[in-house]
Amino acid sequence: MSRGSSKATVAAKLLDEARGLSGDFDRLSQTVAAKVGLTQTDLLAMDLISRDNEVTAGQLARELNLTTGAITGLIDRLQKAGLARRVDDPNDRRRVLVRATAKEQRISELYRPLALGLRRAIDDYSEDELALLTEFLRTLRSPLRATTESISR
Repeated sequence: MSRGSSKATVAAKLLDEARGLSGDFDRLSQTVAAKVGLTQTDLLAMDLISRDNEVTAGQLARELNLTTGAITGLIDRLQKAGLARRVDDPNDRRRVLVRATAKEQRISELYRPLALGLRRAIDDYSEDELALLTEFLRTLRSPLRATTESISR
């Protein structure tokens, strides 16, 4: 077998694993969302909110590719569930900030076994290998985002 076809075979296996990983994450999100009584979009919004502990409604709309009306309903659902709350932006009275509440921790707890398992999975990699893997994942995300953007136009 030539080096080119060997690389193509290995690359195909790698991309197949990436596709499987994507499906695994989707199934996990479905399961967590169902467990806490949210939609997957609501759960994704909570992930965005909890990363920085607050985002603007406009940021959520852009990141989730939703209209402002849909974002209003989404924030209403999160607020009703006690997971997030609206706060006036002290720097701009026209903007509304959405902040995670302490109740958001129940979602984080469901992901804790995954976080621990992932940390164990990377323990044996060197710093250089982890840097390479990080760059690889960053590289994979670029065409993913570009495809999402082109479909949403």
